[in-house]
Amino acid sequence: MKSILAPTDFSACAFQATEAAAGLARRFGAALHLMTCLDIPANWSQLSAREKAQLPEAQQRIYNAEVLFNDLRSRFPDIEVKTAYCGGKLTAEVKKYVSRFSIDFIVMGSHGAGGKNEYFVGSNTQKVVREVHCPTLVIKEPLEEVNFDKVVFASSFHQNERAPFMKFKDFVKHFVPEIHLVEIHTSSLLDPPYFLSHEAMEEFRSLCAPFRCETHIHRNFNVERGIRAFAEEVGAKLIGISNHHRHPLKRMLIGSNVEALINHSSIPVLSIDYEKTAAAV
Repeated sequence: MKSILAPTDFSACAFQATEAAAGLARRFGAALHLMTCLDIPANWSQLSAREKAQLPEAQQRIYNAEVLFNDLRSRFPDIEVKTAYCGGKLTAEVKKYVSRFSIDFIVMGSHGAGGKNEYFVGSNTQKVVREVHCPTLVIKEPLEEVNFDKVVFASSFHQNERAPFMKFKDFVKHFVPEIHLVEIHTSSLLDPPYFLSHEAMEEFRSLCAPFRCETHIHRNFNVERGIRAFAEEVGAKLIGISNHHRHPLKRMLIGSNVEALINHSSIPVLSIDYEKTAAAV
C-alpha cells in the first residue's frame, strides 16, 4: 500500500477517519492524501486570475481550507501528506482523484443515514463505497489505536468471494490477526444447507494460514444485523465484506448489506470492491 486517501469536510467525524488513515500510513509507509470538496466553481483551476478575483467568497473558502490542511499537516509531521481541494460533486471528484493518483485505499468517516435516505440519497460515504472502485474503510467511532488483530469476514463463501477475501487478508495480515469467517442464515428458503456452507467455509479457512481462523454460521432474521451482532459478540475490531454492486432499483427495494453496515455498525467496516477484485483475478 503506497497511497491512502482520506476525503474530509473537516468535521469531527472526518477527523476520526483522518487520524485512522494517518495511523495506517505510518504502519504501511504510505503517503496520506487529504482532499476536500468546496463550494467553489467546478472549473476553478481553469479560471483566469481576473475571474477568480471576482469570486471573493470562493477565495475565502479556499484560504480556510488551506489553513485547516496546514493544521492537519502539523499533526502528522512523520508522514508524507498531500492535500487538494476541488469544486464539483464529492463522489465524482474522489473517483477522478483515485484514478489520477493511483490510490490504493480510502478511509472515510460516516455519521450514517436513516429512513428513506439510506436507499434514495445516502451519505457521501455510501456513495463513494457504491461508485468508486477502491477498498474503503469506514470509521464511525474514534479508534484508540489502529490495530485490527481480531477481524470478521462476512460472506456467502462462493468461489467469486475468494478474490475479495484474499484482498482482505492481504490488508489484515500486517496486524497478525485472529480471523473469524461468518455466514449469516436468516431462516430463508434461500439459505444453503448447513453441510454446504461448512464445506465452502473450510476451503476459505485453508486460505487463512498461517493465522488462527474460526468458522461460524450465525442465525439472525436480517443479514446486516446478524453480521453486527456476531462481530460484537466476538469482540471484532474490523468487519470485512465484499461489495456486490446492486442495480439501483434492487438497492431501493432490497437494500445493500454493505451500505447498511456502514450506516449502523460502530465497528469499522472494510468494503472490498467486488467488481474490481474479481476482474483482477
